[in-house]
Amino acid sequence: MTQNLTLKTRFPPSPTGFLHVGGARTALFNWLIARGAGGKFILRIEDTDQARNVPEGTEKIIRDLKWLGLDWDEGPDVGGPHGSYLQSQRLDIYAQHVHKLLEAGWAYHALETPQQLDELRKQAQAQKRTFRYLRPDPLPTAGEAEAARQAGKAVVVRFKCPDESVSVNDEVFGQVEIAADELDDFVIQKADGYPTYHLANVVDDALMGVNFILRGQEFLGQSWRHIVLRRALGYEQPRYAHLPLIMDMQGKKLSKREADIGVYSFRKAGFLPEALVNFIALLGWSPGDNREKFTLAELCELFDVSNIGKSNAKFDRDKLLAFNTAACAAAGPERLLSSFKDYLSLNETPIPADDEGLLCQILAITKGFRTFADIRAKCGVLFESDNTFDYDPKAVKKVLAKNDGAGFAVLAELRRMLARCDWQGEALEACISDYCQTKELPMGKVAQPIRVAVTGRTLSPGIIDTLMILGRDKTLARIDRCLQLPR
Repeated sequence: MTQNLTLKTRFPPSPTGFLHVGGARTALFNWLIARGAGGKFILRIEDTDQARNVPEGTEKIIRDLKWLGLDWDEGPDVGGPHGSYLQSQRLDIYAQHVHKLLEAGWAYHALETPQQLDELRKQAQAQKRTFRYLRPDPLPTAGEAEAARQAGKAVVVRFKCPDESVSVNDEVFGQVEIAADELDDFVIQKADGYPTYHLANVVDDALMGVNFILRGQEFLGQSWRHIVLRRALGYEQPRYAHLPLIMDMQGKKLSKREADIGVYSFRKAGFLPEALVNFIALLGWSPGDNREKFTLAELCELFDVSNIGKSNAKFDRDKLLAFNTAACAAAGPERLLSSFKDYLSLNETPIPADDEGLLCQILAITKGFRTFADIRAKCGVLFESDNTFDYDPKAVKKVLAKNDGAGFAVLAELRRMLARCDWQGEALEACISDYCQTKELPMGKVAQPIRVAVTGRTLSPGIIDTLMILGRDKTLARIDRCLQLPR
């Protein structure tokens, strides 16, 4: 992308829930455009829909963006020359712009009740035509609008659309023409005095100097409203680019209400942010070759809007899991330790998060894990109370009870040997190996009964590592408990 120090992008989420991966992609791409061009990136919170806002929604968004490695030059937590960056604190600014449009004849008061509008929509549906608001003639006066308010009626302000087509020059989808007969007079101020998304968005982008607007394809059909509003207000037009939709593997659009595709959900599930960022970057964008692995710094250098495709992207969870597996394998010990501690802090687990030495040991003996959740599944039971974890009935039947309780017999004999063994790695390995040779049993026929006895399942780290973490007393206590199981 051509260097342009004045280029300015923004990410304007609504604090209505978790940060969806679609929103994360929009934030990432805007961040990459700005950082790659030496420009500025703004975080603005669009919180004028009071009914849909959730407690601490803004804090959650900021937390998720920072976890992904993104920062901003202006925003609610860092300030800036164009604040406030919370739309709910800019109502006077929007009211001034509504007044300006009313005075210039670009807007008017509308007095229809919600019931009347619903009836008009039903009539259009019955006639199998698209509902289009018809401008009243004559237009209501300011006095009539005030009288209606005093009578308790809902009064909105609508923008008076020009009777001409509007062209959107989109840098992804090309020239998009909206015919004049598809336009209608849209609401810019609601009955409660709050601005609609269209007005607030246009005013803030203009006043904050945003000159490149990149957002999801679902907003492409709304862009004509922003273009005509800017013209009426005398603001320059920005560059526009819209991102293709993100679909699941069945071709269905990802729902923003699916909690498991929120950024926080992936963080809590044990993914690394760099893996998620790498994956999200490829949802609709490609550098033009077969390369797929990038750091955030490399993305800044390579990202170009011209390489955003028109086709819908597919959210392939298996691919994300593969990305994360590779990222975990490539990460250094300190990076893994930091992220593992973060994962433990977000989840209820018996693994002690404050013992860094132990955590490093766990990470070392579980190499090849896909997510930190795999480590929890594999090692969590080692830190539970000896008499509280459950035994998997299938594991007991297959490993211990099969062949007239052969596994139980192995356990009983090994229990006596382990009680006398020096509890060091080499000594334990020699003890078990000697038993295998004496009884002419393969290691699996010996290690698996021990594993089921001390963990209740067939999955754990290597058997020596497992016994070393448990220690002698816990190992023997668990074997004793297992030997008491019904045969």
